[in-house]
Amino acid sequence: MVKHKEKPTEFIQDWESKIKAGLDYRKRFSTESKWDSFRKMYRGQWDENIVPVNRIFSYGRSLIPRIYFRAPRVVITAMRPDLIWHAKVVEAVDNMLIRETFLKKTLKMCGLNSYLCGIGIIKLGYDSEFGYLPEQVVADSGETITQESQTGEGKIEYSTNIRPGMPWAASILPEDIVVPWGSTTSMNLPWIAHRILRPLDDIQQDQKYKNTEDLKGTRIPTFAGVKPQYRPKMERDKDLPFGELWEVRDAKTRSIYTFCEEKLLLSTRDALQFEGLPYEFLMLNPDPQYFWPIPDTSILEPQQLELNEVRTQHAMHRRIALLKFLYKRNSIADAELLKFFSGTVGPGIAVDDDNIASVIHMIQPHVPPELVGEVQLILQDMKEELGFGTNQLGQMTPQHGKTATESMIVEQAFESRIDEKKDLMADLLVNIIRKWNQMLFSFWTEERVIQIVHPEGRPFWISYTGDQLKGEYLLSVDPDSGMPMSKGLKYMMAKEVFQEFNGDPLIDQVLLRKLFLSHYEAVEPLAANLLAVPQGANPAGLAQERQPYPRGVSGQGQGNRGGGRSGSSPNKPMEFEQAKKKFQGVM
Repeated sequence: MVKHKEKPTEFIQDWESKIKAGLDYRKRFSTESKWDSFRKMYRGQWDENIVPVNRIFSYGRSLIPRIYFRAPRVVITAMRPDLIWHAKVVEAVDNMLIRETFLKKTLKMCGLNSYLCGIGIIKLGYDSEFGYLPEQVVADSGETITQESQTGEGKIEYSTNIRPGMPWAASILPEDIVVPWGSTTSMNLPWIAHRILRPLDDIQQDQKYKNTEDLKGTRIPTFAGVKPQYRPKMERDKDLPFGELWEVRDAKTRSIYTFCEEKLLLSTRDALQFEGLPYEFLMLNPDPQYFWPIPDTSILEPQQLELNEVRTQHAMHRRIALLKFLYKRNSIADAELLKFFSGTVGPGIAVDDDNIASVIHMIQPHVPPELVGEVQLILQDMKEELGFGTNQLGQMTPQHGKTATESMIVEQAFESRIDEKKDLMADLLVNIIRKWNQMLFSFWTEERVIQIVHPEGRPFWISYTGDQLKGEYLLSVDPDSGMPMSKGLKYMMAKEVFQEFNGDPLIDQVLLRKLFLSHYEAVEPLAANLLAVPQGANPAGLAQERQPYPRGVSGQGQGNRGGGRSGSSPNKPMEFEQAKKKFQGVM
Protein backbone atom coordinates (compact mmCIF):
# COMPACT_ATOMS: atom_id res chain seq x y z
CA MET A 1 0.00 0.00 0.00
CA VAL A 2 1.40 3.37 -1.04
CA LYS A 3 1.72 5.84 1.85
CA HIS A 4 0.12 9.29 1.47
CA LYS A 5 0.89 12.53 3.25
CA GLU A 6 -2.81 13.42 3.46
CA LYS A 7 -5.42 11.62 5.51
CA PRO A 8 -7.39 9.01 3.50
CA THR A 9 -10.49 11.23 3.38
CA GLU A 10 -8.52 14.27 2.21
CA PHE A 11 -6.61 12.16 -0.32
CA ILE A 12 -9.85 10.85 -1.87
CA GLN A 13 -11.46 14.30 -1.92
CA ASP A 14 -8.40 15.73 -3.66
CA TRP A 15 -8.65 13.14 -6.43
CA GLU A 16 -12.41 13.58 -6.70
CA SER A 17 -11.82 17.29 -7.28
CA LYS A 18 -9.28 16.54 -10.03
CA ILE A 19 -11.60 14.05 -11.73
CA LYS A 20 -14.53 16.45 -11.52
CA ALA A 21 -12.44 19.14 -13.23
CA GLY A 22 -11.49 16.58 -15.91
CA LEU A 23 -15.16 15.75 -16.47
CA ASP A 24 -15.89 19.45 -16.93
CA TYR A 25 -12.98 19.75 -19.36
CA ARG A 26 -14.35 16.86 -21.47
CA LYS A 27 -17.86 18.30 -21.38
CA ARG A 28 -16.77 21.77 -22.54
CA PHE A 29 -14.16 20.92 -25.17
CA SER A 30 -15.31 17.63 -26.68
CA THR A 31 -18.42 16.57 -28.60
CA GLU A 32 -19.49 14.36 -25.68
CA SER A 33 -23.08 15.65 -25.73
CA LYS A 34 -23.51 14.29 -29.29
CA TRP A 35 -21.77 10.91 -28.97
CA ASP A 36 -25.02 9.03 -28.32
CA SER A 37 -26.65 10.87 -31.23
CA PHE A 38 -23.80 9.89 -33.56
CA ARG A 39 -24.12 6.25 -32.48
CA LYS A 40 -27.86 6.31 -33.16
CA MET A 41 -27.20 7.72 -36.63
CA TYR A 42 -24.71 4.92 -37.27
CA ARG A 43 -27.24 2.33 -36.10
CA GLY A 44 -29.96 3.85 -38.31
CA GLN A 45 -32.18 4.94 -35.43
CA TRP A 46 -34.16 7.87 -36.89
CA ASP A 47 -37.56 9.37 -36.18
CA GLU A 48 -40.43 7.54 -37.87
CA ASN A 49 -41.30 10.53 -40.06
CA ILE A 50 -37.75 10.77 -41.45
CA VAL A 51 -36.67 9.23 -44.76
CA PRO A 52 -32.90 8.82 -44.12
CA VAL A 53 -29.96 8.41 -46.46
CA ASN A 54 -27.53 7.05 -43.88
CA ARG A 55 -24.16 8.39 -45.03
CA ILE A 56 -22.83 8.28 -41.46
CA PHE A 57 -23.03 4.48 -41.66
CA SER A 58 -21.84 4.08 -45.26
CA TYR A 59 -18.82 6.35 -44.84
CA GLY A 60 -17.87 4.61 -41.59
CA ARG A 61 -18.09 1.15 -43.14
CA SER A 62 -15.96 2.35 -46.06
CA LEU A 63 -13.35 4.06 -43.87
CA ILE A 64 -12.66 1.47 -41.18
CA PRO A 65 -11.69 -1.46 -43.48
CA ARG A 66 -9.17 0.86 -45.17
CA ILE A 67 -7.31 1.88 -42.01
CA TYR A 68 -7.10 -1.31 -39.92
CA PHE A 69 -4.93 -4.30 -40.78
CA ARG A 70 -6.89 -7.37 -41.80
CA ALA A 71 -4.08 -9.63 -40.60
CA PRO A 72 -1.94 -7.41 -38.34
CA ARG A 73 1.72 -8.38 -38.13
CA VAL A 74 4.82 -6.64 -36.77
CA VAL A 75 8.44 -6.84 -37.86
CA ILE A 76 11.13 -6.69 -35.17
CA THR A 77 14.61 -5.37 -35.93
CA ALA A 78 17.48 -5.56 -33.44
CA MET A 79 19.26 -2.32 -32.55
CA ARG A 80 22.49 -4.19 -31.73
CA PRO A 81 24.21 -7.01 -33.67
CA ASP A 82 24.17 -9.33 -30.64
CA LEU A 83 20.35 -9.11 -30.48
CA ILE A 84 19.61 -10.40 -34.00
CA TRP A 85 18.71 -13.85 -32.74
CA HIS A 86 16.63 -12.37 -29.93
CA ALA A 87 14.68 -10.25 -32.43
CA LYS A 88 13.58 -13.34 -34.38
CA VAL A 89 12.14 -14.90 -31.23
CA VAL A 90 10.50 -11.65 -30.07
CA GLU A 91 8.87 -11.22 -33.49
CA ALA A 92 7.41 -14.74 -33.35
CA VAL A 93 6.11 -14.15 -29.80
CA ASP A 94 4.54 -10.79 -30.68
CA ASN A 95 2.71 -12.10 -33.72
CA MET A 96 1.46 -15.06 -31.70
CA LEU A 97 0.08 -12.65 -29.07
CA ILE A 98 -1.67 -10.58 -31.75
CA ARG A 99 -3.62 -13.67 -32.78
CA GLU A 100 -4.22 -15.11 -29.30
CA THR A 101 -5.50 -11.85 -27.75
CA PHE A 102 -7.86 -11.01 -30.67
CA LEU A 103 -6.05 -7.69 -31.12
CA LYS A 104 -7.57 -7.30 -34.59
CA LYS A 105 -11.08 -6.96 -33.12
CA THR A 106 -9.80 -4.46 -30.56
CA LEU A 107 -8.23 -2.31 -33.28
CA LYS A 108 -11.45 -2.38 -35.34
CA MET A 109 -13.53 -1.25 -32.38
CA CYS A 110 -10.96 1.44 -31.60
CA GLY A 111 -11.25 2.70 -35.18
CA LEU A 112 -15.05 2.79 -34.94
CA ASN A 113 -14.92 4.79 -31.68
CA SER A 114 -12.49 7.23 -33.27
CA TYR A 115 -14.81 7.71 -36.25
CA LEU A 116 -17.92 8.26 -34.11
CA CYS A 117 -16.47 10.07 -31.07
CA GLY A 118 -13.16 11.41 -32.37
CA ILE A 119 -11.01 9.22 -30.12
CA GLY A 120 -10.37 5.51 -29.82
CA ILE A 121 -8.93 4.43 -26.46
CA ILE A 122 -7.10 1.16 -25.82
CA LYS A 123 -6.26 0.14 -22.29
CA LEU A 124 -3.31 -2.20 -21.85
CA GLY A 125 -2.90 -4.67 -19.03
CA TYR A 126 -1.49 -7.95 -17.86
CA ASP A 127 -3.19 -10.97 -16.31
CA SER A 128 -6.05 -9.13 -14.55
CA GLU A 129 -8.53 -6.66 -16.03
CA PHE A 130 -8.57 -4.43 -12.96
CA GLY A 131 -4.91 -4.05 -12.03
CA TYR A 132 -1.87 -6.31 -11.85
CA LEU A 133 -0.21 -6.86 -8.47
CA PRO A 134 3.10 -8.78 -8.71
CA GLU A 135 2.97 -9.60 -4.99
CA GLN A 136 -0.08 -11.78 -5.66
CA VAL A 137 1.66 -13.92 -8.31
CA VAL A 138 1.12 -17.64 -7.72
CA ALA A 139 2.94 -19.10 -10.78
CA ASP A 140 6.16 -18.54 -12.73
CA SER A 141 4.05 -17.49 -15.72
CA GLY A 142 3.13 -14.29 -13.88
CA GLU A 143 -0.42 -15.46 -13.14
CA THR A 144 -2.12 -13.97 -10.07
CA ILE A 145 -5.08 -15.07 -7.98
CA THR A 146 -7.29 -12.09 -8.73
CA GLN A 147 -9.36 -13.65 -11.54
CA GLU A 148 -10.91 -16.09 -9.06
CA SER A 149 -13.22 -15.19 -6.16
CA GLN A 150 -11.98 -15.37 -2.57
CA THR A 151 -14.43 -18.18 -1.83
CA GLY A 152 -13.27 -20.18 -4.84
CA GLU A 153 -16.83 -20.43 -6.18
CA GLY A 154 -16.04 -19.13 -9.66
CA LYS A 155 -14.57 -16.41 -11.83
CA ILE A 156 -14.98 -12.69 -11.22
CA GLU A 157 -13.49 -11.60 -14.58
CA TYR A 158 -15.15 -12.63 -17.82
CA SER A 159 -13.32 -11.10 -20.80
CA THR A 160 -12.20 -13.89 -23.12
CA ASN A 161 -9.22 -11.92 -24.45
CA ILE A 162 -7.81 -11.40 -20.92
CA ARG A 163 -6.04 -14.55 -19.80
CA PRO A 164 -3.95 -15.36 -16.73
CA GLY A 165 -0.27 -14.60 -17.22
CA MET A 166 -0.80 -12.86 -20.59
CA PRO A 167 -0.78 -9.23 -21.77
CA TRP A 168 -4.01 -7.84 -23.15
CA ALA A 169 -5.55 -4.81 -24.87
CA ALA A 170 -9.16 -3.65 -24.58
CA SER A 171 -11.15 -0.89 -26.30
CA ILE A 172 -12.62 1.59 -23.79
CA LEU A 173 -15.60 3.90 -24.32
CA PRO A 174 -14.49 7.56 -24.44
CA GLU A 175 -17.09 8.63 -21.84
CA ASP A 176 -15.41 6.35 -19.29
CA ILE A 177 -12.05 8.12 -19.53
CA VAL A 178 -11.05 11.36 -17.78
CA VAL A 179 -7.82 13.32 -18.30
CA PRO A 180 -6.58 16.38 -16.39
CA TRP A 181 -8.02 19.79 -17.17
CA GLY A 182 -6.01 21.52 -19.87
CA SER A 183 -4.34 18.40 -21.30
CA THR A 184 -3.32 18.86 -24.93
CA THR A 185 -1.84 15.54 -26.10
CA SER A 186 -1.68 11.96 -24.93
CA MET A 187 2.11 12.15 -24.62
CA ASN A 188 2.23 14.35 -21.50
CA LEU A 189 -0.64 13.11 -19.33
CA PRO A 190 0.28 13.25 -15.61
CA TRP A 191 -2.61 10.89 -14.80
CA ILE A 192 -5.66 9.24 -16.32
CA ALA A 193 -8.85 7.98 -14.68
CA HIS A 194 -11.07 5.14 -15.87
CA ARG A 195 -14.69 4.81 -14.74
CA ILE A 196 -15.66 1.16 -14.31
CA LEU A 197 -19.09 -0.29 -13.50
CA ARG A 198 -18.63 -3.71 -11.96
CA PRO A 199 -21.02 -6.05 -10.09
CA LEU A 200 -20.77 -5.27 -6.40
CA ASP A 201 -20.38 -8.93 -5.48
CA ASP A 202 -17.35 -9.26 -7.80
CA ILE A 203 -15.77 -6.18 -6.22
CA GLN A 204 -16.16 -7.65 -2.75
CA GLN A 205 -14.77 -11.00 -3.92
CA ASP A 206 -11.71 -9.44 -5.58
CA GLN A 207 -8.65 -10.20 -3.45
CA LYS A 208 -6.75 -7.08 -4.53
CA TYR A 209 -9.30 -4.69 -2.95
CA LYS A 210 -9.63 -3.53 0.67
CA ASN A 211 -12.45 -1.73 2.55
CA THR A 212 -15.24 -3.31 0.47
CA GLU A 213 -17.50 -4.49 3.31
CA ASP A 214 -19.68 -1.36 3.51
CA LEU A 215 -20.12 -0.69 -0.21
CA LYS A 216 -23.75 -0.34 -1.30
CA GLY A 217 -23.59 -0.21 -5.11
CA THR A 218 -24.64 2.42 -7.65
CA ARG A 219 -28.32 2.51 -6.65
CA ILE A 220 -27.31 5.24 -4.20
CA PRO A 221 -25.55 8.46 -5.27
CA THR A 222 -21.77 8.09 -5.37
CA PHE A 223 -18.70 10.15 -6.20
CA ALA A 224 -19.19 13.75 -5.13
CA GLY A 225 -22.97 13.59 -5.39
CA VAL A 226 -23.07 12.70 -9.10
CA LYS A 227 -26.21 10.75 -9.95
CA PRO A 228 -25.32 7.12 -10.84
CA GLN A 229 -25.60 6.18 -14.49
CA TYR A 230 -26.47 2.80 -15.97
CA ARG A 231 -25.29 1.12 -19.12
CA PRO A 232 -28.12 -0.16 -21.37
CA LYS A 233 -27.32 -3.75 -20.37
CA MET A 234 -27.87 -2.79 -16.71
CA GLU A 235 -31.23 -1.09 -17.20
CA ARG A 236 -33.00 -4.45 -17.37
CA ASP A 237 -32.20 -5.40 -13.79
CA LYS A 238 -31.50 -2.38 -11.63
CA ASP A 239 -31.93 -4.49 -8.52
CA LEU A 240 -28.49 -5.99 -9.19
CA PRO A 241 -26.08 -3.59 -7.43
CA PHE A 242 -23.09 -2.33 -9.35
CA GLY A 243 -20.11 -0.53 -7.90
CA GLU A 244 -18.89 2.61 -9.66
CA LEU A 245 -15.10 2.34 -9.55
CA TRP A 246 -12.67 5.11 -10.45
CA GLU A 247 -9.29 3.63 -11.34
CA VAL A 248 -6.56 6.29 -11.45
CA ARG A 249 -3.11 5.75 -12.96
CA ASP A 250 -0.75 8.40 -11.59
CA ALA A 251 2.43 8.93 -13.64
CA LYS A 252 3.96 11.25 -11.02
CA THR A 253 4.08 8.60 -8.28
CA ARG A 254 3.89 5.56 -10.65
CA SER A 255 0.93 4.38 -8.62
CA ILE A 256 -2.56 2.99 -9.17
CA TYR A 257 -5.52 4.07 -7.01
CA THR A 258 -9.06 2.69 -7.02
CA PHE A 259 -11.95 4.56 -5.37
CA CYS A 260 -15.55 3.54 -4.82
CA GLU A 261 -18.17 5.43 -2.78
CA GLU A 262 -15.46 7.64 -1.25
CA LYS A 263 -13.49 4.60 -0.05
CA LEU A 264 -9.94 3.79 -1.13
CA LEU A 265 -9.97 0.16 -2.28
CA LEU A 266 -6.49 -0.03 -3.82
CA SER A 267 -3.34 2.04 -3.49
CA THR A 268 -0.11 0.50 -4.70
CA ARG A 269 2.77 0.92 -7.12
CA ASP A 270 1.67 0.45 -10.72
CA ALA A 271 3.68 -2.40 -12.22
CA LEU A 272 2.41 -1.66 -15.75
CA GLN A 273 3.76 1.84 -16.31
CA PHE A 274 6.32 1.00 -18.99
CA GLU A 275 7.19 3.93 -21.26
CA GLY A 276 4.27 5.92 -19.87
CA LEU A 277 0.75 5.13 -18.80
CA PRO A 278 -0.80 1.81 -19.96
CA TYR A 279 -3.11 3.50 -22.48
CA GLU A 280 -2.90 4.19 -26.20
CA PHE A 281 -5.06 6.52 -28.28
CA LEU A 282 -6.23 6.71 -31.89
CA MET A 283 -7.08 10.29 -32.94
CA LEU A 284 -7.85 10.51 -36.65
CA ASN A 285 -8.52 14.26 -36.48
CA PRO A 286 -6.57 15.83 -33.56
CA ASP A 287 -7.58 19.20 -32.22
CA PRO A 288 -4.84 21.89 -32.33
CA GLN A 289 -5.56 23.10 -28.77
CA TYR A 290 -7.41 20.49 -26.75
CA PHE A 291 -6.90 16.84 -25.89
CA TRP A 292 -10.29 15.77 -27.21
CA PRO A 293 -10.18 15.44 -31.03
CA ILE A 294 -12.76 16.08 -33.76
CA PRO A 295 -14.98 13.19 -34.92
CA ASP A 296 -15.62 12.67 -38.62
CA THR A 297 -19.30 12.34 -37.71
CA SER A 298 -19.28 15.85 -36.23
CA ILE A 299 -18.18 17.23 -39.61
CA LEU A 300 -20.74 15.16 -41.51
CA GLU A 301 -23.68 15.73 -39.16
CA PRO A 302 -25.03 19.02 -40.63
CA GLN A 303 -25.07 17.60 -44.17
CA GLN A 304 -26.54 14.32 -42.93
CA LEU A 305 -29.47 16.12 -41.29
CA GLU A 306 -29.94 18.35 -44.35
CA LEU A 307 -29.85 15.32 -46.65
CA ASN A 308 -32.49 13.55 -44.57
CA GLU A 309 -34.69 16.66 -44.65
CA VAL A 310 -34.45 17.01 -48.43
CA ARG A 311 -35.20 13.34 -49.01
CA THR A 312 -38.11 13.50 -46.58
CA GLN A 313 -39.52 16.53 -48.40
CA HIS A 314 -39.06 14.76 -51.73
CA ALA A 315 -40.98 11.77 -50.42
CA MET A 316 -43.79 13.98 -49.13
CA HIS A 317 -44.07 15.79 -52.47
CA ARG A 318 -44.14 12.46 -54.28
CA ARG A 319 -47.00 11.24 -52.11
CA ILE A 320 -48.93 14.46 -52.61
CA ALA A 321 -48.33 14.30 -56.36
CA LEU A 322 -50.08 10.96 -56.80
CA LEU A 323 -53.00 11.16 -59.25
CA LYS A 324 -56.00 12.82 -57.60
CA PHE A 325 -59.33 14.25 -58.88
CA LEU A 326 -62.31 16.22 -57.60
CA TYR A 327 -65.89 15.21 -58.41
CA LYS A 328 -69.30 16.70 -57.80
CA ARG A 329 -71.13 14.95 -54.97
CA ASN A 330 -74.16 12.84 -55.96
CA SER A 331 -73.26 13.20 -59.65
CA ILE A 332 -71.58 9.77 -59.90
CA ALA A 333 -72.95 6.61 -58.30
CA ASP A 334 -70.62 4.58 -56.09
CA ALA A 335 -70.67 1.64 -58.47
CA GLU A 336 -69.72 3.91 -61.37
CA LEU A 337 -66.97 5.58 -59.32
CA LEU A 338 -65.29 2.22 -58.75
CA LYS A 339 -64.74 1.93 -62.49
CA PHE A 340 -62.09 4.68 -62.17
CA PHE A 341 -59.92 2.26 -60.16
CA SER A 342 -60.50 -0.86 -62.25
CA GLY A 343 -57.99 -2.27 -64.69
CA THR A 344 -60.51 -2.32 -67.51
CA VAL A 345 -59.49 -0.40 -70.61
CA GLY A 346 -61.96 2.28 -71.68
CA PRO A 347 -64.81 1.76 -69.16
CA GLY A 348 -68.03 3.72 -69.59
CA ILE A 349 -68.94 5.79 -66.54
CA ALA A 350 -72.48 7.09 -66.07
CA VAL A 351 -72.78 10.70 -64.86
CA ASP A 352 -76.00 12.15 -63.35
CA ASP A 353 -75.49 15.74 -64.49
CA ASP A 354 -76.16 17.74 -67.63
CA ASN A 355 -72.76 19.48 -67.54
CA ILE A 356 -70.13 16.72 -67.61
CA ALA A 357 -67.20 19.18 -67.47
CA SER A 358 -68.31 20.38 -64.05
CA VAL A 359 -68.54 16.86 -62.59
CA ILE A 360 -64.81 15.89 -62.51
CA HIS A 361 -61.67 18.04 -62.21
CA MET A 362 -58.21 16.45 -62.49
CA ILE A 363 -55.32 17.69 -60.29
CA GLN A 364 -52.02 17.99 -62.15
CA PRO A 365 -49.21 16.12 -60.21
CA HIS A 366 -45.91 17.93 -59.63
CA VAL A 367 -42.62 17.06 -57.84
CA PRO A 368 -40.14 19.95 -57.55
CA PRO A 369 -37.12 18.90 -59.67
CA GLU A 370 -34.85 21.18 -57.62
CA LEU A 371 -34.88 18.64 -54.78
CA VAL A 372 -32.90 16.12 -56.84
CA GLY A 373 -30.16 18.65 -57.53
CA GLU A 374 -30.11 19.63 -53.86
CA VAL A 375 -29.48 16.00 -52.87
CA GLN A 376 -26.53 15.75 -55.27
CA LEU A 377 -25.05 19.00 -53.94
CA ILE A 378 -25.22 17.79 -50.33
CA LEU A 379 -23.67 14.44 -51.22
CA GLN A 380 -20.83 16.21 -53.01
CA ASP A 381 -20.18 18.36 -49.93
CA MET A 382 -20.00 15.25 -47.73
CA LYS A 383 -17.58 13.52 -50.11
CA GLU A 384 -15.26 16.52 -50.13
CA GLU A 385 -15.28 16.83 -46.34
CA LEU A 386 -14.33 13.21 -45.77
CA GLY A 387 -12.27 12.79 -48.95
CA PHE A 388 -14.41 9.97 -50.34
CA GLY A 389 -15.34 9.81 -53.99
CA THR A 390 -17.86 7.60 -55.72
CA ASN A 391 -15.27 4.94 -56.55
CA GLN A 392 -14.03 4.73 -52.95
CA LEU A 393 -17.57 3.97 -51.83
CA GLY A 394 -17.58 0.89 -54.06
CA GLN A 395 -19.85 2.44 -56.68
CA MET A 396 -19.51 3.01 -60.41
CA THR A 397 -19.10 6.60 -61.57
CA PRO A 398 -22.43 7.72 -63.11
CA GLN A 399 -20.71 9.99 -65.61
CA HIS A 400 -18.71 8.53 -68.47
CA GLY A 401 -15.68 9.76 -70.32
CA LYS A 402 -13.23 9.86 -67.38
CA THR A 403 -9.65 9.39 -68.51
CA ALA A 404 -7.23 6.99 -66.84
CA THR A 405 -4.95 9.88 -65.85
CA GLU A 406 -7.78 11.77 -64.19
CA SER A 407 -8.90 8.67 -62.30
CA MET A 408 -5.33 8.05 -61.13
CA ILE A 409 -4.95 11.63 -59.83
CA VAL A 410 -8.22 11.35 -57.88
CA GLU A 411 -7.21 7.97 -56.46
CA GLN A 412 -3.79 9.24 -55.39
CA ALA A 413 -5.33 12.22 -53.60
CA PHE A 414 -7.70 9.90 -51.77
CA GLU A 415 -4.98 7.40 -50.88
CA SER A 416 -2.79 10.15 -49.39
CA ARG A 417 -5.54 11.01 -46.91
CA ILE A 418 -6.26 7.38 -46.12
CA ASP A 419 -2.55 6.58 -45.77
CA GLU A 420 -2.28 9.22 -43.05
CA LYS A 421 -5.06 7.57 -41.07
CA LYS A 422 -3.64 4.11 -41.69
CA ASP A 423 -0.25 5.34 -40.50
CA LEU A 424 -1.87 6.43 -37.24
CA MET A 425 -3.31 2.92 -36.85
CA ALA A 426 0.14 1.43 -37.54
CA ASP A 427 1.68 3.65 -34.85
CA LEU A 428 -1.02 2.51 -32.45
CA LEU A 429 -0.23 -1.15 -33.14
CA VAL A 430 3.52 -0.57 -32.71
CA ASN A 431 3.03 1.25 -29.40
CA ILE A 432 0.85 -1.58 -28.07
CA ILE A 433 3.45 -4.21 -28.95
CA ARG A 434 6.28 -2.09 -27.51
CA LYS A 435 4.56 -1.92 -24.12
CA TRP A 436 3.56 -5.57 -24.29
CA ASN A 437 7.19 -6.53 -24.80
CA GLN A 438 8.22 -4.68 -21.65
CA MET A 439 5.63 -6.70 -19.74
CA LEU A 440 6.94 -9.97 -21.19
CA PHE A 441 10.56 -9.11 -20.34
CA SER A 442 9.56 -8.40 -16.74
CA PHE A 443 6.89 -10.99 -15.95
CA TRP A 444 7.60 -14.07 -18.09
CA THR A 445 10.04 -15.84 -15.79
CA GLU A 446 8.71 -19.29 -16.71
CA GLU A 447 10.28 -21.09 -19.69
CA ARG A 448 8.03 -21.03 -22.75
CA VAL A 449 8.14 -22.54 -26.24
CA ILE A 450 7.65 -20.85 -29.62
CA GLN A 451 8.12 -21.91 -33.24
CA ILE A 452 10.34 -19.67 -35.36
CA VAL A 453 11.82 -19.95 -38.85
CA HIS A 454 15.19 -21.70 -38.97
CA PRO A 455 18.01 -19.60 -40.54
CA GLU A 456 17.96 -22.10 -43.41
CA GLY A 457 14.21 -21.69 -43.89
CA ARG A 458 12.66 -24.53 -41.84
CA PRO A 459 10.27 -24.33 -38.85
CA PHE A 460 12.16 -24.59 -35.59
CA TRP A 461 11.06 -24.91 -31.94
CA ILE A 462 12.90 -23.02 -29.22
CA SER A 463 12.47 -22.47 -25.47
CA TYR A 464 13.00 -19.07 -23.88
CA THR A 465 12.20 -16.80 -20.93
CA GLY A 466 11.28 -13.13 -20.90
CA ASP A 467 14.59 -12.16 -19.31
CA GLN A 468 16.54 -13.82 -22.15
CA LEU A 469 14.68 -11.68 -24.73
CA LYS A 470 15.20 -8.38 -22.95
CA GLY A 471 16.69 -5.71 -25.19
CA GLU A 472 16.03 -2.67 -27.37
CA TYR A 473 14.31 -3.28 -30.69
CA LEU A 474 12.84 -1.32 -33.58
CA LEU A 475 9.23 -2.21 -34.37
CA SER A 476 7.38 -1.65 -37.61
CA VAL A 477 4.21 -2.86 -39.28
CA ASP A 478 4.55 -4.85 -42.49
CA PRO A 479 1.24 -4.40 -44.33
CA ASP A 480 2.33 -6.59 -47.25
CA SER A 481 2.81 -9.64 -45.03
CA GLY A 482 -0.35 -8.74 -43.15
CA MET A 483 -2.75 -9.82 -45.88
CA PRO A 484 -5.28 -12.50 -44.88
CA MET A 485 -4.33 -15.96 -46.13
CA SER A 486 -6.96 -18.06 -47.89
CA LYS A 487 -6.87 -21.47 -49.54
CA GLY A 488 -6.93 -19.88 -52.97
CA LEU A 489 -4.05 -17.54 -52.14
CA LYS A 490 -1.98 -20.38 -50.66
CA TYR A 491 -2.55 -22.44 -53.82
CA MET A 492 -1.44 -19.58 -56.07
CA MET A 493 1.70 -19.05 -53.97
CA ALA A 494 2.49 -22.79 -54.01
CA LYS A 495 1.99 -22.84 -57.78
CA GLU A 496 4.40 -19.93 -58.23
CA VAL A 497 7.00 -21.61 -56.00
CA PHE A 498 6.66 -24.85 -57.97
CA GLN A 499 7.08 -23.11 -61.32
CA GLU A 500 10.02 -21.06 -60.05
CA PHE A 501 12.05 -23.91 -58.50
CA ASN A 502 10.97 -26.92 -60.53
CA GLY A 503 14.14 -28.70 -61.63
CA ASP A 504 16.43 -26.58 -59.44
CA PRO A 505 19.19 -28.98 -58.20
CA LEU A 506 19.44 -27.01 -54.93
CA ILE A 507 15.75 -27.54 -54.10
CA ASP A 508 14.33 -30.80 -52.71
CA GLN A 509 12.18 -31.79 -55.71
CA VAL A 510 10.27 -34.52 -53.83
CA LEU A 511 9.33 -32.15 -51.03
CA LEU A 512 8.48 -29.44 -53.59
CA ARG A 513 5.96 -31.72 -55.27
CA LYS A 514 4.51 -32.86 -51.96
CA LEU A 515 3.99 -29.24 -51.01
CA PHE A 516 2.19 -28.52 -54.26
CA LEU A 517 0.00 -31.65 -54.17
CA SER A 518 -1.03 -30.96 -50.55
CA HIS A 519 -3.19 -28.07 -51.76
CA TYR A 520 -5.44 -30.51 -53.63
CA GLU A 521 -6.18 -32.68 -50.58
CA ALA A 522 -9.28 -30.65 -49.67
CA VAL A 523 -10.79 -31.65 -53.04
CA GLU A 524 -9.21 -35.09 -53.45
CA PRO A 525 -7.65 -36.79 -50.37
CA LEU A 526 -5.65 -39.14 -52.62
CA ALA A 527 -3.82 -36.27 -54.34
CA ALA A 528 -0.66 -36.82 -52.29
CA ASN A 529 -0.48 -40.42 -53.50
CA LEU A 530 0.13 -39.22 -57.04
CA LEU A 531 3.80 -38.84 -56.17
CA ALA A 532 5.56 -42.02 -57.35
CA VAL A 533 7.94 -43.52 -54.79
CA PRO A 534 10.42 -46.21 -56.01
CA GLN A 535 9.60 -49.71 -54.77
CA GLY A 536 11.43 -50.64 -51.57
CA ALA A 537 12.50 -47.06 -50.83
CA ASN A 538 12.01 -45.46 -47.44
CA PRO A 539 9.51 -42.59 -47.96
CA ALA A 540 10.82 -40.73 -44.91
CA GLY A 541 14.37 -40.89 -46.20
CA LEU A 542 13.38 -40.23 -49.79
CA ALA A 543 11.74 -36.94 -48.76
CA GLN A 544 15.17 -35.70 -47.72
CA GLU A 545 16.85 -36.67 -50.99
CA ARG A 546 16.95 -34.81 -54.26
CA GLN A 547 14.65 -35.98 -57.02
CA PRO A 548 16.84 -38.17 -59.33
CA TYR A 549 15.17 -36.84 -62.46
CA PRO A 550 13.33 -33.54 -61.83
CA ARG A 551 10.83 -32.54 -64.47
CA GLY A 552 12.77 -31.01 -67.37
CA VAL A 553 16.20 -32.02 -65.96
CA SER A 554 18.17 -35.23 -66.60
CA GLY A 555 21.04 -36.71 -64.62
CA GLN A 556 21.69 -38.09 -61.15
CA GLY A 557 20.44 -36.67 -57.86
CA GLN A 558 22.54 -34.31 -55.86
CA GLY A 559 22.14 -36.03 -52.52
CA ASN A 560 21.03 -34.53 -49.20
CA ARG A 561 22.29 -30.97 -48.84
CA GLY A 562 20.85 -30.03 -45.50
CA GLY A 563 17.21 -30.53 -46.43
CA GLY A 564 16.55 -32.53 -43.28
CA ARG A 565 14.64 -31.30 -40.25
CA SER A 566 16.24 -29.50 -37.36
CA GLY A 567 15.25 -32.21 -34.90
CA SER A 568 13.29 -29.86 -32.58
CA SER A 569 9.64 -30.29 -31.56
CA PRO A 570 7.20 -28.66 -29.12
CA ASN A 571 8.01 -31.41 -26.62
CA LYS A 572 11.78 -31.21 -27.13
CA PRO A 573 12.61 -27.62 -28.08
CA MET A 574 16.18 -26.39 -28.33
CA GLU A 575 17.26 -24.12 -25.49
CA PHE A 576 17.58 -20.44 -26.30
CA GLU A 577 21.28 -20.02 -25.55
CA GLN A 578 22.16 -23.28 -27.34
CA ALA A 579 20.27 -22.20 -30.47
CA LYS A 580 21.87 -18.77 -30.33
CA LYS A 581 25.39 -20.26 -30.38
CA LYS A 582 24.55 -22.87 -33.02
CA PHE A 583 23.11 -20.46 -35.57
CA GLN A 584 25.10 -17.33 -34.82
CA GLY A 585 27.33 -17.94 -37.82
CA VAL A 586 24.52 -18.38 -40.34
CA MET A 587 22.43 -15.32 -39.48
